Order: sequence, then C-alpha cells, then structure tokens
Amino acid sequence: MKAFYILLFSIAILSCQKEKTSLPIEENSIAISSQLKTNKLQTIEFILKNDTLISGKEGTKIWITKDLFENYTNGKITFELKEFYSKEDMILNGLSTVTNKDELLESSGMFYINFKEGDKQLRIKKGKSYDVTIPNKPLADSNIYYNDNDSIFSWELAKTEIKVLFPDILRNRAFRISVGKDNAGGFFKETTLDSLKIAQKIDSLKLIKILEEEENELKENINNNQMVVVDELNHDLKYDKYRDINNNERLTKEEKQKRIKNRDAFYNSMAEISSFSSDKLGWINIDRILDYEKLKKVTINNNDKLFDSDYVIFYNYLGQKSLINHYLYNFNSDYVYPELRIKGKIKVIVYTNNEDKIFYDKFYIDRNSNTEFNLKLKETTLDKLKQELISN
Repeated sequence: MKAFYILLFSIAILSCQKEKTSLPIEENSIAISSQLKTNKLQTIEFILKNDTLISGKEGTKIWITKDLFENYTNGKITFELKEFYSKEDMILNGLSTVTNKDELLESSGMFYINFKEGDKQLRIKKGKSYDVTIPNKPLADSNIYYNDNDSIFSWELAKTEIKVLFPDILRNRAFRISVGKDNAGGFFKETTLDSLKIAQKIDSLKLIKILEEEENELKENINNNQMVVVDELNHDLKYDKYRDINNNERLTKEEKQKRIKNRDAFYNSMAEISSFSSDKLGWINIDRILDYEKLKKVTINNNDKLFDSDYVIFYNYLGQKSLINHYLYNFNSDYVYPELRIKGKIKVIVYTNNEDKIFYDKFYIDRNSNTEFNLKLKETTLDKLKQELISN
C-alpha cells in the first residue's frame, strides 16, 4: 500500500523559514505524528471472476464489475480500504479539509480505496466505474472531492454527483408497506443530493392533497350517516382507526397538521441511502464548502525556539468537521497564515518533539480574537497530546 504521510499544506511564510512538502513522515523528526495515527487499513484478497460487493468495517460498500480493470490478468487482487467517518480519526491521522483553491470544507467522511494485483497497481478501464454506498447521511450541499497525493491533502472537486435513495411515501402508503429506520422493505426513489429536499417537499404536497380529498369524501359520508373507515395519514405510524359517524367523529384541521408533521419527522429521521460512481482510486472525500465569517492574518511567534525541530500547526474548527494541518521544517522564526478563514471558534495546537520529549502550546481564534500569538511551549505526553487534539 501507499505509505500514509503527515498532512502537508502550502502556506505563505517568511523567507527565513523552510517548509517540507515532500518527505514522508518516517524521514522527519516529528515521530509523534506517526504515533498519533490509528490503524485504519483493511485488506481483502480475492480473484475477480464475477461482479463483486465489498463491505468495509464502518459500512462503506464498494460494488465492482468483473470487467472494471484494464490491466487485470486474473490473478489475486488485494483490495485496500481506509474509512474515516469520525472527526477524531480524521484529526489523529493528519487529514485536512481544504481544496486546491484554498476553500474550507466540512467533511461527511473520507476514505482511501485501492486495488492491486500482486505488486502491480490496477487501473480502471476507460468508460468504467465502480459504485460506492456510504453508511451515513451526507451534509446538505455536499460534493465528491479527490486527492491523488498521500502527503499533501488538497482536495479537488469531482464531477461525480451524489445519488440518494429515499422512501417513496406515496407508493408505500398506497400498498400499506411499512419502512423501518433500517430501510428494510418498501419502495424507494432516487434523486441527487442537492435535489433531495425539493423531491421530499413535492411528495409532502401531494400527500396533503390526497388527505384533503379523503377529508372531503369523509364529509360526504358523514352526511349520508354511514359507517366508514378512515385511513389516517400513515399506516407506519399506526393511525388507522374505525370512526363512528353517528358520534360525528372526524379529523380536525389541527390534528391533521400535527400528524403530517409527525409523519415528516419520521421519514426525515430515516437514513437515506447515499451513493456515487467513481472512476478514480485513492483518496475520496465527501464534503461541502463551509461558509466563513471573516478572513484573518494570523502570526505565531516562536520565542521558545527548539532548533532543528519540525512542528505541526493544527487548526480544529469546533462544531464542524473541518481541519487544517500545517507541517513546518525547522520552525525557529515567525509563522504567518495570511488569510485564515474564520468560522466560529478555532482551537489551534502547535506541537513538536525534541529528542525524546514532546512540547505543545494551544490557543483559540475567533472573529474577535487577537491575530498575533507568542508560543509558550510546555512539555507533555503522547496521551495528553491526543486528548488536546480531539477535545474542545
């Protein structure tokens, strides 16, 4: 597999300061960065004779066709997968959420997908793609981003659209089919993620019209003094009851609106099935662009110089799954981030190691905070550094 490197990100810094952008972490002095990583690699070996479905430990599903690869020679394939859906895993593994246009992203999940035949890298045949189904519900307005570099995580927007399967409430209602929160049973419809809310709204309006027609029919039956059975809103929510017309029972407007709201809440709580097709291997990110409040020039003065030491400057956007990592080589002067995107509160941690000791400092940035900070490095342990990185 490709070696997993510490996240690098190009930044503007003073001319007297150098930044590493290519050496793998094993060749650098920040050994603590590799110690922070969690082992996320999953491998499966198989011979591709038929169309095949592969499932990851965290729910990612990959569907490949038997003719997917252009250079496959019927040998044993090694499938490699890393899944990063929690913010903690993203932090500890040095991932970042910035595009190649310096846009700040918020992630719904990242993963690494690769196929090899022995030592040979497999290539996807032109015009072919594989399908990926993700286990969680992506954030609204999310897109697919790719990164073909293990050491510089700068994401590039893909043309691929995220597809969403969502419950067909009208058809399920017509056939009296219950759909559970695990999406077992029932009919579904497909749309793109950015059209999901519109499609659900259209279904809701159609359902309201059906309910109004049923209510008008009920009124006519009441006038005829007949016993009727009223189908109240949704069989899934168990609202079917017999109504005695002699007692003049019927749904009030307020009761109908309340039950429509309950029905909408029920279906909105269900996890839509989100998927996309890809013709690329490597790193994939499901992100949306995060609007920022302000741009700030941030300066960090390194007064406690540990010469010949490398540093990581880590930005944790609290409340969002948004992260930035900068890796600096021989950081013994001032560091400048010319245009940091501010969104809410950002926890900044600077850490390094000198010989066998770990040092760090932390501070917070928001739209009203200072723009210049003086480092006061303190000795810590690896476990305590982990807690600082993942906590608020």
